Amino acid sequence: MGKKDVVSKIYLGAADRIADLLNNELFEGGSAVAASDVMELDSTAASTLKEEDNIVNVRVVAKDLVRKVRFGMQVMLFAIEEQSDIHYAMPLKVLNGDAALYDKQWSGIRREHKRKKDLSGAEYISGFGREDHLVPVLSVVLYFGEQEWDGPLCLKEMMDLSTLPEEVREKIADYPVHLIDVRRYPHAERFRTDLKLVFGFLQRASEPEELTEFIEENTKEFSSLTEDAYDMIASMSKTGELKELKKDVEQTEDYDMCKAIDMMVADGEKRGEERGMKLGEERGIKLGEERGMKLGEVRGIETDRNIFRLYRKGYNQQAIADALKISLERVRYFLDEDEAVL
Repeated sequence: MGKKDVVSKIYLGAADRIADLLNNELFEGGSAVAASDVMELDSTAASTLKEEDNIVNVRVVAKDLVRKVRFGMQVMLFAIEEQSDIHYAMPLKVLNGDAALYDKQWSGIRREHKRKKDLSGAEYISGFGREDHLVPVLSVVLYFGEQEWDGPLCLKEMMDLSTLPEEVREKIADYPVHLIDVRRYPHAERFRTDLKLVFGFLQRASEPEELTEFIEENTKEFSSLTEDAYDMIASMSKTGELKELKKDVEQTEDYDMCKAIDMMVADGEKRGEERGMKLGEERGIKLGEERGMKLGEVRGIETDRNIFRLYRKGYNQQAIADALKISLERVRYFLDEDEAVL
């Protein structure tokens, strides 16, 4: 598991954020789910693929995050798949993960019946009684990428069904993906936790003016971010400077993102000034050389004209040098060249 995955798992694992995400996405910002309704659960599931010659092959499927959520007397499993990049087999990945969670439940039910020895006939063969029930699984893909998602959003989109008869196509089982595109999510303002800050920051990360305005509107919240929220923003926005400045903006119990942004801006301005000064010096030297060469050519031509003018009047070389206040060698150099041309 990469560092970014660890950061997101820690951040998204908080019960209040899980409840906030569910309430916003399923209940339009309502309060159907409380943090106390969210319970931790192992996110891995294993299933036996084949048993042969006393060798057992086991497939382990892990969701990024799984929580048990209570709705009154009913419970469901809520799974989160976190994606920083587009995954073109996402429907199959979600399907495999969900199937593994259902298989894990079935294995547990079968094992309990085997211990109790309370099944017979078809129920015994099934390892599942008529009154048994699976806990439903709801999986959500949280996509943090900058590029707009263009991958498949259901299993059928991974298939070419164009040449099959409609009657066949409609009978083929499908499996949809519930995708939340974080940087383009239209209901971020309804969040009640710091998910609002994380979503809002990432949605404006490529627009400095909009980001500045958003931070100013939420100065109080950004000035006292929890460590996992700070890490989440720094990691998902791929802002290395925020990671480097983390120790400098640490407070007693939280982190001041506003101060970190100000320090980033100040550092950027300083580097910009230094680069500008260096560039200005380089351009100034080059411009000076060009102007010097041009001025030298102009003055050289004018001196040559004056030497020739005085020479035509009958001045000797020393008299020309004295009159023009130049060296005798300069006069001789021109007259020698001129005579050679003539």
